[in-house]
Amino acid sequence: MQNCLIFWCSVVAVLTGERLLMWFHFVSDNVRQQFAADFLPLLTKGLLFDIKYASVLVALPLVAGIAVTFGGGVQHYCRLLPKLLTVLFAMVLAAVIGNWFYFGVYGRPFDVFVFGLIDEDTKAVLKTMWSDYPVIRGLLGAVAGAWVFAKLLPKLRLPTGGRSVGKAAWALLILLPVALTAVGIRGSFGKFPLRQTAAQVSADSSINKLVPNALTALDWAAREYRNSSRFEKVSDSDGIQIISRLLDKNASADLQQFVSLTPVNPAAEKRQPNVVLAVMESMSAHILSFDNPQRRLLGDLESHWQQDWVYRKFISEGDGTSDTLHRFFVRSPRLDLSQSNAKNKIFPSNVFKPYAEAGYRTVYITAGNGGWRDFDTFLRHLGVDEFIDENTLKTRYPEAEAATWGVPDEFMFRYAEEVLQQAESSGKPVFIMMMSVTNHPPYRLPPPHQARDFALTAAEQQRLSALASGKELNEVFNTFRYSNDQLGKFIGHVKQHAADTVIAATGDHNMRAIGYPEPNETALGHGVPFYLYVPQAYRSNAVYRPERAGSHKDIMPTLYALSLSQRAYYQTGCNLTAATSDSAWCGYGYNPEVLITDNGFYHQVSKMFYPWNGKAPLLAETAAAAVPQADQAVIQRGSAYTEFLDWQINRMVTGRPSEK
Repeated sequence: MQNCLIFWCSVVAVLTGERLLMWFHFVSDNVRQQFAADFLPLLTKGLLFDIKYASVLVALPLVAGIAVTFGGGVQHYCRLLPKLLTVLFAMVLAAVIGNWFYFGVYGRPFDVFVFGLIDEDTKAVLKTMWSDYPVIRGLLGAVAGAWVFAKLLPKLRLPTGGRSVGKAAWALLILLPVALTAVGIRGSFGKFPLRQTAAQVSADSSINKLVPNALTALDWAAREYRNSSRFEKVSDSDGIQIISRLLDKNASADLQQFVSLTPVNPAAEKRQPNVVLAVMESMSAHILSFDNPQRRLLGDLESHWQQDWVYRKFISEGDGTSDTLHRFFVRSPRLDLSQSNAKNKIFPSNVFKPYAEAGYRTVYITAGNGGWRDFDTFLRHLGVDEFIDENTLKTRYPEAEAATWGVPDEFMFRYAEEVLQQAESSGKPVFIMMMSVTNHPPYRLPPPHQARDFALTAAEQQRLSALASGKELNEVFNTFRYSNDQLGKFIGHVKQHAADTVIAATGDHNMRAIGYPEPNETALGHGVPFYLYVPQAYRSNAVYRPERAGSHKDIMPTLYALSLSQRAYYQTGCNLTAATSDSAWCGYGYNPEVLITDNGFYHQVSKMFYPWNGKAPLLAETAAAAVPQADQAVIQRGSAYTEFLDWQINRMVTGRPSEK
């Protein structure tokens, strides 16, 4: 019993200790000062979660100890118990250390993305972890901590006085720990047990992220992971309520209402343009803000950036590559749908469908591996005519040498150039979607490209210190510039050799691990640019207003409108080039954490609004303000988007409740 109590106290101390360290390390000085009153609620609520999960861990050895007390085998149990507790304590330390580094990269505790080790390219993920994290030091730290625990465990003893106790006292000594453990696991004396919804203790989301400890966060992540492949029947009444808020009008639960027609497009009727969408790994709006004439972070993309259309008040919808691609492919918020039992369903939101129905050839090219997330199988099911991955590229270009996540981006672009040349020769238009990989950790500039010295200032290095430092940070900038440069070279080639081609490019998500501790930086933490080249002949119905706020939800409606005439498509976003922005889908960019508008951003967790400061896109004032009158209806619509996507994918997969 004493060993179990010492173990329980040690686990609580470690979990609480990490929270205290995270408070001072990951929460900015401004936030700590502004929300100082939330420190005590953070500690008390966090302590409840620490007690809960320490009690869960101690329950098995405790119950086993009681069992052997009455059933025999006490001596064997007493020899085994310290070893078991030491192993459990080592696992707790490993989780705590892992959670610290995970928080440093993603700005949040363990979540469902941690299971990428299982679902993604496991070898590549492990190589990335080995490169980017102090794995050896972390493991040594866990082992050292467990060794200290094992040495101290037999020396720590509670005073007993050497007196024997009666039967009543023995019963109390047995029942009391069991009762206390049960209460600890429940986490509450109230009507409801301690639940995930209890983790909100502050108006600031960065503080709320510290409430769950490493074990709590892993438990929640595992539940979300299990549920992500579980699809449930959803009711019409829920759909009507959600969609009515989303569209700001009385609506039905029929998905057919989202099928729209592209406007009349005389140029597309005369000659259908080719269309290219390049999704660029970690094309960060924040890192682009470090550009200057000496660094030339855009490389050959710079001239196109200046000549063509770029939307900078723009955010990613997903926060990971698979998350973003699933949202593009079928408007799914489930990042593992392509590996689930729903992967063979028919999705009216299929991104390739409008082009296939208009007679286009559809091609998907990735510089990575096609087996990643089983996308090769999934996209063929969606009707893609040609799926190209690193294996095809290495066969086509023997000089292409694979790195951790795939071949250099230049070979992906070279293949796309050939596909466009075939389209020009055959007269059959093509829609190409691409996914780059080079600008992904571990950051390595592909040979034979020569590295540059970007000479960051001390302030810039300090701002990016959580991302990398020294030579490693310089390498990050080199790979970032390389990918932009190769995109620019591709665009230049297309403009010369396949002039009737609409080209779009965006980042799949912001570059991770930069860190955004200040509340007014949250939108910047999701910032990616949206680049758009529209040949002059196809601009008759298009208007470029760079100040418009948008996100990934708006890319495909924009491309459909620019390239198709009177064609049906599944609309869940805004055509950013429309002359007017009076559609219910317009006026905001969406991410599950934030909504951005023309006037500022709204934090969907804290419910606080931060006006833009006017100095640069996605930079907001430090002080929150009331939501402007002009944005109230927009934010009300956008606030329903997360619920809508979840309801929608469940309806697509399971059908109406009455359907068999």
